[in-house]
Formats: sequence, C-alpha cells, structure tokens
Amino acid sequence: MKFVQVLFFITIIAFNSCKQGKKSNSEEIKINVELKDKLESILLKDQGIREIVDGNLNHERRVFLLNEMQLNETDIEGNKKFDLMDEIDSINLLETENIIKNHGYPSKSLVGEPANKAVFYVIQHSNKIEEYLPLIRKASQNGDIAKTSLAMMEDRNLMNKGIEQLYGTQIKGQTNKKGEWIYFLWPIKNADSINIWRKEIGFKLNVEEYVKEMGVEFRLYQINELSDL
Repeated sequence: MKFVQVLFFITIIAFNSCKQGKKSNSEEIKINVELKDKLESILLKDQGIREIVDGNLNHERRVFLLNEMQLNETDIEGNKKFDLMDEIDSINLLETENIIKNHGYPSKSLVGEPANKAVFYVIQHSNKIEEYLPLIRKASQNGDIAKTSLAMMEDRNLMNKGIEQLYGTQIKGQTNKKGEWIYFLWPIKNADSINIWRKEIGFKLNVEEYVKEMGVEFRLYQINELSDL
C-alpha cells in the first residue's frame, strides 16, 4: 500500500513537471504577432518598391504590389519611383531603429519567417550599415539570418568604404565618362579564390554565374581602374 502511495506521488510530480515543461516551451516559441505584422509590412515595402523600380515583373505582380502598398500608377511615374523608394527607406529605417531599441534583432522565435529578415534588408539599404553590422553579425551567429546575408552586408560595407569586397556580392551602378549609367562587379579581394569563399559561406552560384544572373558583364576590375570607366 505504501509502495502504491509513493508511486502515485511520483507520478503526480512527473505530470506536473511535464506540464510546467510544456508551458515553458510554449512561452519560448510564442510569436509576437503585432511585431511580426509590423516587420512583414516593412519587408513588403522594402522589397516591393525595388521590384517596381527594377521593372522586371508581370502585370499581376505589379497590381498586387501597388494594392498592398496602397499606391497607384501616378505615384511611380518616371523618376517619382526613385523618390518614393528614398522616402520608404527613410521611414522604414526610423521604424526599424525603434524596433531594435525595444527588441534587439527580432529573432525567428519572436517573429517567425520571413519577418525576421526585415531588419537586415532595411539596414542593408541604409547608410547605417557600419553602425549596425555588429548586431547583424550576432544575429547570424544565432541563426536568425543566413551567413550569406551577413556576407552581403560585409561586402556592401567594404564597397561603401571604397575597399575590395570579399564574396563578390555587390554590383555597383554609376555614370561613366560618356554620361551613361553602367553596372559592374565591384572589385574583389583574392579574386582567384573567390568561388571557394562563396561556397564555404553557402552561396550556390559561383561569381561568374551570379553576375550573369544579375544581367551584368563579368569583368574583374581593380580599385584604381574605376576612375577610368
């Protein structure tokens, strides 16, 4: 009889422990829905305006983006779309910095995917990369953004400083001596081993394939050659 009482007591303790464990786990993966929705809205605007500016989208996608972003055709006529992109980026950055202040880098466990990518893209498209690069590095270490995303930001930071990039992710656009707008692959450090670096970090395409996919002529420039373009 005493054995049955002891067994019953142990069973109750185990059951309560399991309940507490389940509660703890559910709390750990609880999504902040309000923050998730906010970040998804930011991400839509960041990527959507770039799809519109790029112009390489079908009619259905164009209509969808305009509806979701509450825009009409007159908002993106001619050069208006570039001014609109600057405006969206500026507003997104203010909202993102406030989110970082209150939540740090929003993790997958907090906001899910793809909302966790919004902060990365906003910072990538801002003039504050160097300020927030340590935050992005930590997010990558925690598995909240891909190593390839971090590599893109590292490369852009180097390009912004006028330094050779490491992973060959950055395409630069500028006006040449003839007054024509051109795109080219930003100079690469250790270009002979660039595809080894890319593979190790997780890129599926080698640099030649990547540049071709971006619609840019593959050519390796040195920093001192750029002034002659």
